[in-house]
Amino acid sequence: MKLHKLITNVQQWSIDRGLDKTDSKKQMLKLYEEFGELASGLAKGNKEVVKDSIGDVVVVLIILAQQQGVRLISDFELSHRNLPKDDVVLEASEYIGAVSNFVKRNLKCEGHIVYLITYLKRIAKDEGLKFEDCLSKAWNEIKDRKGKLIDGVWVKEEDLK
Repeated sequence: MKLHKLITNVQQWSIDRGLDKTDSKKQMLKLYEEFGELASGLAKGNKEVVKDSIGDVVVVLIILAQQQGVRLISDFELSHRNLPKDDVVLEASEYIGAVSNFVKRNLKCEGHIVYLITYLKRIAKDEGLKFEDCLSKAWNEIKDRKGKLIDGVWVKEEDLK
């Protein structure tokens, strides 16, 4: 499935569950959670966790972008070719901090979300993964997921028990 279609699917999924209108501060909690899983997968050399986590982080960023009024997240392509592989995750972490700071002050953070997505594309490439495959994996996991919106956070059904 093409990247644009995957993004619009996630956006509609978010709208259907009311996530697009929730507080971005709550979405930041999900961003920290999923990025932590990505870092863990990278640290352990677990390519399957990396693939899953990249997709999950992108889903979170797509929803955060909706909450922030960002429209064109897939139309940007930035190059990080000159950045050493070991520095990509560190740079991405810095942008998460910047996004957090913008969200805390109720400011738009479009450029930072775009940069984060391009860093995730670079991480996927460095790990021998296709970015679209990462997002497709995440989409296939969430598309039929049941759950409940609790205090602005989507909680999947199996975590409600």
